Amino acid sequence: MRRFMINKPIQELDLISELPGPIIQHIMSLIPYKEAARMSVLSKRFASAWNCFPIIILDETLIMGSCLELTESRSEQPNNGIENAIAYAIENKVKELELDIVGQGLIFKAHYNLPRKVLSCQSITVLSLKGFVLESSQNLTLNFPFIKELKLEKCTVMQTLNISSQTLKSVVIEFCQDLEKININASNLESFSLSGGPDSSSSINITACKSLKYLSLKNAQITDEWIKHEVAQFFRLEVLKVVGCRLLKNFHVSDTNLKTVDLRNCSQLQKIEIYARSLNTFVYHGHLMPSEVFIDSPSFRAKISLSVDLQLPHDWFSRLRDFLSCFDHCEELEIACEVGKALIVPIDFRVNSLPPLYDLNYLKLVAKFPTNTEDLLDLLESLLWFAPHLTILSFVSGRKEKSLKFEYDPEIAIEGDLECCYSLPIKCWQHSLKKVIVENFEERENMVLEKFLAQKGIRMEATSREDNACADAKAGGSEDSGSVIIRNVSDLRAIFMSNFFGFDDI
Repeated sequence: MRRFMINKPIQELDLISELPGPIIQHIMSLIPYKEAARMSVLSKRFASAWNCFPIIILDETLIMGSCLELTESRSEQPNNGIENAIAYAIENKVKELELDIVGQGLIFKAHYNLPRKVLSCQSITVLSLKGFVLESSQNLTLNFPFIKELKLEKCTVMQTLNISSQTLKSVVIEFCQDLEKININASNLESFSLSGGPDSSSSINITACKSLKYLSLKNAQITDEWIKHEVAQFFRLEVLKVVGCRLLKNFHVSDTNLKTVDLRNCSQLQKIEIYARSLNTFVYHGHLMPSEVFIDSPSFRAKISLSVDLQLPHDWFSRLRDFLSCFDHCEELEIACEVGKALIVPIDFRVNSLPPLYDLNYLKLVAKFPTNTEDLLDLLESLLWFAPHLTILSFVSGRKEKSLKFEYDPEIAIEGDLECCYSLPIKCWQHSLKKVIVENFEERENMVLEKFLAQKGIRMEATSREDNACADAKAGGSEDSGSVIIRNVSDLRAIFMSNFFGFDDI
């Protein structure tokens, strides 16, 4: 083979030039712009691919070096470099055009008027504008007969923006100054995202967008009535994200196709009602709100991220219990909390209260893992009070996930064998615990957990350790030499006496 290649002329070994044009263009898109331009002179094939390159990204270094030194006091237009570059792109029938004159380190204020030829170009299907002034009239109307994706970021739009198109599929508007009202008439629009600053006052009208599947609103001026009545008209909506909308108090949505609801930092929120039989993910970020949360869905995962002050209010645990009880029927509950003590429920409160997550099977805690043994056991006991019938309890800290897997047998429980919940209608986890599998914990943590389980689970038959290496060995069919299996409580106690004190149990 080597002898055959040596005898071949160099021209016949140019396999790249024989690739299809779109693949050559893809290769060009992965290398620096200037290198791609140099590549175009290597062959007629490369030159042809370069001349009809479907995406042109114009950066300031290519156009004019560092001439865009705009300041807040400078209002004149930059030199003709931008105009020439835009004209070149349009003349070559560019399809995807991204124009950014904000860059990095520049004061956020649009100065440069967008050339009209950009909005009238018929070849553009994807348009992204950052840092431009879109006319100075108070009512701007944009008609796009061909554009499918539009993004406006840090642009200046005076008061009202009207967008009309039958081809638009996606619209993103972020941090546009002076914008008070947005009207979109696009029957085929599938995705709309609006992000404003903390003081944004933009109102939106998108009721004509009947094909909407994705809707994200950040710092928007939307009310309870808008959510209740407008969202109900989007029959195809699958994802709804609402962030920092301070006018919302009672969040009510009813949509059979809705799959994801994401609520973050809506400071005035008091009530949540979701009627969505297809819902599979509910996300909430913010302070502990009143317990008026109702989600009508047969199977969904809930992700709760709580903002907690270091000084807990006096009624924190009663409010936390009421709030968590709203997620008792979910398939999986994930709780993120930076203040560890906020989840360690005092013993006297646990004795006099019912657990909020009696039917929950899978609980995941995303937080800094306790390094102190006492804190670890207090947290574990508190979480097992929250959800006394867990199948899986996971601790996620950074990229590592540690877990406890529980098996129960209600038949081994003896009525009245534990005084901790003798008079309560819901019995604690200690009554019918049969087996526990400990995964990915460190050796010291394993010993602490096994001792805790031996003391608490008086009818437990076995516990075992399993890390990633053990799991891989089992998957390959080999004997697991790293797993420790204890068949009864006396075996557990014997191991603890040996590990902790250096002698056998009597």
